[in-house]
Amino acid sequence: MQLRASGMCRHRVMLVLSYQRLCATVQPTEKEEEWDPAIWLEELATLPDATRKRAQALVAKGITIELFCAPGEIPSARLPMSDVRFYSRSSIRFARCDCIEGTLCEHVVLAVQAFVEAKAQQAEFNHLIWQMRSEHVTSSDDPFASEEGQTCRQYVQQLSQALWLGGISQPLIHYEAAFNRTLQAAEACNWRWVSESLRQLRASVDAFHTRASYYHAGECLRQLAALNSRLNCAQEMARRDSVGEVPPVPWRTVVGSGIAGEAKLDHLRLVSLGMRCWQDIEHYGLRIWFTDPDTGSILHLSRSWPRSEQENSPAATRRLFSFQAGALAGGQIVSQAAKRSADGELLLATRNRLSSVVPLSPDAWQMLSAPLRQPGIVALREYLRQRPPACIRPLNQVDNLFILPVAECISLGWDSSRQTLDAQVISGEGEDNLLTLSLPASACSPFAVERMAALLQQTDDPVSLVSGFVSFVDGQLTLEPRVMMTKTRAWALDAETAPVAPLPSASVLPVPSTAHQLLMRCQALLIQLLHNGWRYQEQSAISQAELLANDLSAVGFYRLAHVLGQFRNTESEARVEAMNNGVLLCEQLFPMLQQQG
Repeated sequence: MQLRASGMCRHRVMLVLSYQRLCATVQPTEKEEEWDPAIWLEELATLPDATRKRAQALVAKGITIELFCAPGEIPSARLPMSDVRFYSRSSIRFARCDCIEGTLCEHVVLAVQAFVEAKAQQAEFNHLIWQMRSEHVTSSDDPFASEEGQTCRQYVQQLSQALWLGGISQPLIHYEAAFNRTLQAAEACNWRWVSESLRQLRASVDAFHTRASYYHAGECLRQLAALNSRLNCAQEMARRDSVGEVPPVPWRTVVGSGIAGEAKLDHLRLVSLGMRCWQDIEHYGLRIWFTDPDTGSILHLSRSWPRSEQENSPAATRRLFSFQAGALAGGQIVSQAAKRSADGELLLATRNRLSSVVPLSPDAWQMLSAPLRQPGIVALREYLRQRPPACIRPLNQVDNLFILPVAECISLGWDSSRQTLDAQVISGEGEDNLLTLSLPASACSPFAVERMAALLQQTDDPVSLVSGFVSFVDGQLTLEPRVMMTKTRAWALDAETAPVAPLPSASVLPVPSTAHQLLMRCQALLIQLLHNGWRYQEQSAISQAELLANDLSAVGFYRLAHVLGQFRNTESEARVEAMNNGVLLCEQLFPMLQQQG
């Protein structure tokens, strides 16, 4: 890394602070001195007028900023397309932004202003979403007061109704026009998260038709329900704002108003979080996830090729920017110039933009912080329980990818009926600290499960950390591993290209509770309706819903039972709303049951 000629550059400061953090010892200390971000204002006034004008132009759009300033942690601000960290609480000279400027940019200006305004209103906070105001943004505006906003909402409702009533198994031509006009309406409003939600939903529907290995019915279900709910939430946030209440999240944040489609990034060091290989009937490909340790943001790199090339060139052996994909998945890269799209895609156009790759080391992950790296499964459950629902979270990066510690493997077994390798491991401190790892077999990475089994059984260099995607599988909070880290090296599971060892055959997962089984039945009914359509199974669906509603009432799920009861004798619009509500309720109840143990 090249350092500036001055005696003390931001790179050296970040290096010292990172070293101090890594080597810090836990000692009883007096209460931390109160920090006042207003001390930054004097330095802020010395920045060029052009920088401050660019910042105010963003304020005029009603931008919202997520602020973090937990005691003992580095203050940071998450903007829609940039992340800022203040490595010194006494000077903004050492603030680091991941945009192309790198430091002392308009994003740093906005972050300083947000911290100052927020501290003036709420002196003590660890985490806050702050709405930047200007004379151009009134508190009483309505997202659906304009013709464009009303049209967008109407088209979203029509698309949702068509998918629920007809089912996504219908030929794609039935939905092509509805998807296109809804996407155009969202883009006309400049609502980035609505348009990205539509693209994600369309990608899931396409994946269903092409039999893609990454298709997940539950995820498609959530995407459809969250699309409608996002607009409903925006309406409610605007209503609260109009009557003088402070909404939990400004409506512009909910819809992603005015967020750019791409952002140029600074010279980056990116740490791999893992790779997933995939295939469908026409193509095969991969996706690799990275994080920027300086800002904590997550990006992904995707590539695909014709299926006819797969036999001779498996995805893990393909070369990207002159480096083998497996090396990228298990390494750290330095990017000289890059762009990030609104959905977190890392855009690297030419080979010379990727200058070096070094193996991923345990130390690289130890430098990462929450929410990406969690101290254990207990802390992860609490984080998932407290974070906002998916329908109001931004879509600029994946938010179900985590790193967790592994202390000991308690049980391990291959379930041939599910074609899945399961393991129960101890993760972190506290009671109920058992983490479930589940990795389904995949034709495009056939030896990943063997490598996972071998790593969890070895004692000379045991697994200490694991990265992966968290979801609820059969009612159980489960992590699908992507990279397993031992004391000496990182193993990207999908990069394994040779047989490793036989799989131990055993069933290790606990039997789901009655409450879990009922929620799973409810989710299965909703997936059946999404796939095949209400109009083709109306009587059967009503009968199943009524039986399920009775069982749900018996265990205390009265609200969900009421929603299922609305399937009968309601108009199609109200029925579609009930089905969306059923999906959202199940999503809320699964974490609550996990919290209760």
